Amino acid sequence: MGNVHVMSFSPTGGSRKAAMEVGKQIALSAGCAMGELSLNRPDDRAAQYHFGPEDLLVLAYPVYGGRMPALLEETMTHLAGENTPAVVLAVYGNRAYEDALLEGVERLEKQGFVPIAAGAFVAEHTYTSALAGGRPDESDLALARQLGEKAAEKWQKGNKTLVKVPGNHPYKERGAGASRHPKTKDSCTGCGLCASLCPMGIIDSQDPKVVGEGCLACFACVKNCPVGAKFFEDEGLDKAKMWLEANFQEPKTPELFVD
Repeated sequence: MGNVHVMSFSPTGGSRKAAMEVGKQIALSAGCAMGELSLNRPDDRAAQYHFGPEDLLVLAYPVYGGRMPALLEETMTHLAGENTPAVVLAVYGNRAYEDALLEGVERLEKQGFVPIAAGAFVAEHTYTSALAGGRPDESDLALARQLGEKAAEKWQKGNKTLVKVPGNHPYKERGAGASRHPKTKDSCTGCGLCASLCPMGIIDSQDPKVVGEGCLACFACVKNCPVGAKFFEDEGLDKAKMWLEANFQEPKTPELFVD
């Protein structure tokens, strides 16, 4: 057996948390080492990655509007596998994952990977803690470990049967991206943490109040600011939050796919 490589794009940590639990369990069950790779920063996503036939890749990302995040499309072309088994995780905020899981499976397959297992996990919604607040929780992580055990068993048997997951062709059309960016309260201490965490690299590290174009509204800056100085003041986001809270608060359960 080779090594387990856990790769995630996870601005607020939910996707990474699920992926690490899956990866640790696979490594434990298979008796191999595990390493971690982040796609959170622009230079991470611009790098080239190669994995051999004995390795196993765990790839996790959040669901944005029923799709894999658009900024990962090019990154996927930077991944090269050699008939490398993979586990794909799409992590959504309790609304729906729609075509996001299928998209990840198919994009990896094009790059020389064989997705042998997959999971749709739930994490606290970026816009509101009223949806899946505090998740993934222990029950979610128990299911992540269960997926890891099943994936490890399939891997150890040399079973490289492509996993079947739900989704549609063509993929759901992406919504038109709105131009928005976070605002900053006077309580900002200028620590620069938000700049270091911004996946687009558009927050000025010397003056965090200065934000360039291209914001994802991922809320990494908002959720991680130690003094709560970052916030969004956006009518579109406010309407989306109200709609989500009115329609999608009933907790959903992770779905596991191995066959």
